Amino acid sequence: MNNFQITIYGAKDSQVHPEIKRVAESIDYQPYDIEQMIEPLPKTPNVILCYPPTEEISSLELAQTLRSVYPETSIFFISLNKSTFDKKRLIKNGFTQAFLLPWEKADLLRAMNYESIYSVLPELRDYKAIKVADLKPGIVLDFALKVYLPRSNKLLPFSHEGDPISEDKFEKLKESNLNTLFVKKDGVEKFRAYTANVLKDLMKPGALSETDKQDKLENCVRDLISDMFIEDSKENTFAASQVLLTEVKEIIDILVEDANKDVSQKVSLLINQEQNFYLHLSNVSTYAGLFAMVLGMPNPQEVALAGLLHDIGKINLPPEIAEIPEDQLTATAKEAYKKHPDFSIDIIKLRRIVLPDSSLKAIAQHHEALNGTGYPKGLSGPKICKEARVLAIANAFDNLTSIHQGKLALTPREALLKLLDDNMTKSMELDLEMLKKLKTLFIK
Repeated sequence: MNNFQITIYGAKDSQVHPEIKRVAESIDYQPYDIEQMIEPLPKTPNVILCYPPTEEISSLELAQTLRSVYPETSIFFISLNKSTFDKKRLIKNGFTQAFLLPWEKADLLRAMNYESIYSVLPELRDYKAIKVADLKPGIVLDFALKVYLPRSNKLLPFSHEGDPISEDKFEKLKESNLNTLFVKKDGVEKFRAYTANVLKDLMKPGALSETDKQDKLENCVRDLISDMFIEDSKENTFAASQVLLTEVKEIIDILVEDANKDVSQKVSLLINQEQNFYLHLSNVSTYAGLFAMVLGMPNPQEVALAGLLHDIGKINLPPEIAEIPEDQLTATAKEAYKKHPDFSIDIIKLRRIVLPDSSLKAIAQHHEALNGTGYPKGLSGPKICKEARVLAIANAFDNLTSIHQGKLALTPREALLKLLDDNMTKSMELDLEMLKKLKTLFIK
C-alpha cells in the first residue's frame, strides 16, 4: 500500500481526531508561516488538513496560498466554531471542502477514506459513480463501465463500449448488493445522452436521471444546511434561503413523482451507504416522500420537505453531545439532546424559511412516540400528526439500512420486518398500521 501522507496545519497531535489519525500512515504537522508555506514541501502530501489559523493570516488567505502551491491536492478546512464558518466562501477561495465538527465528522472521515483509496487506486479519480437503476438490460451502450470492489480495492471492467448489458449481469449486481457502477468522466455526457434518449419514454421531458437527482439533492441539502451555519445576517438573507428552498422543492417533486413507478427500486438506490449528516437528511427526505405517497397521503412533497430539515437543530447542540451516539449519552446529556426538534424549528424561524404547517409539525414531532415515551413533548396517539408518523418511520428505516462505522446495513425487507417486530412486541412507538402497509413494498 502506498504511504498515505497527511499534512496538518494549525493543530497539535492531541487536537486531531483519532479516527483521522487511523486513516493516515504518516502525519506531518506544519506551522502557519506564510514564508514557509509558499515553498512546496519535499513530498507532496495526499491530503492537507487546515484548522483555523491565527489572527496573522485569514482562512481565505490560507486557502488561496495553499491552492497556488498545491493546485491538484485535496485541501480540507476543519473548524469547531460555527459562528465563523462559511463553507461556500471557504470553498470558493480554494479549499476542496470545509467541515464543521463534530456535526460533519462522518463527512470528513468519508472524504479521507476516499482519498486513501485514491492514493492506491488513482484511476478512480477519473471516474464518476452512476446508479445502476439508470441502465437497462439489452441496450447497447456507447460508453464503457467499470465496477469497484471495495474489499480488494480494484476497479474492474463491467461492460465495454458498444456492448449491451445482459440480464445475468444485472442479476449478479443485485445479488452482490451493488447499486453503483463507474463511468469515465469524459464519458459522462454520453451517459447523460443515454438517459435522456433511451429512457425518454420513462421520464418526463427535462427530468433528471436517478444519478443526477441524487447528486443534485445532496448538493442542495449541503448548500441549504451550510447557509444555516452562517450567523452573519447579511450573508444569510431571506431571499437567498427562499431561492435554495425553491430548488430543493423542485428536486423533491422529481423524487416523489409518478406513483406508478417502482417505489422499491427507488428505495434500493439509497440503501447500504455510509451514513453522514447530509446523506441522512437527503435519504430521510426521499423515504418520507415515497412512503407518504404509498400510504395515499395528499401531501408527500410536504412530508419530504420535513425530512430534509428534520435534524438541522442538531447544529445547535453542544459539540460534546453531538459527538456521541444517542444510545450512549448520559441522562443529563440525553435531556439536552431531546431538544433538537425544537432547535430545528427555531432555526427555520430565525432563517425566515417559509414552510407549510404540516412540514413544521412533522419536524417538531418526528421523535414523538405513539405510546407517549417520545420527545420533546411526550405526545401520544392521535396528538401526533400523520406526517410526523411517516417521518419517524423514514428516520428509523434510514438508520437501519445505512452503514454506521463499518456495521453492516439491513436490507429494506429486513429493516421493515425488524420495525414491525419491535413495534408489535416491544417499543410500540411507530404507527403499526403504516408499517403493515409499507411492508407490501418489499414483502409480498
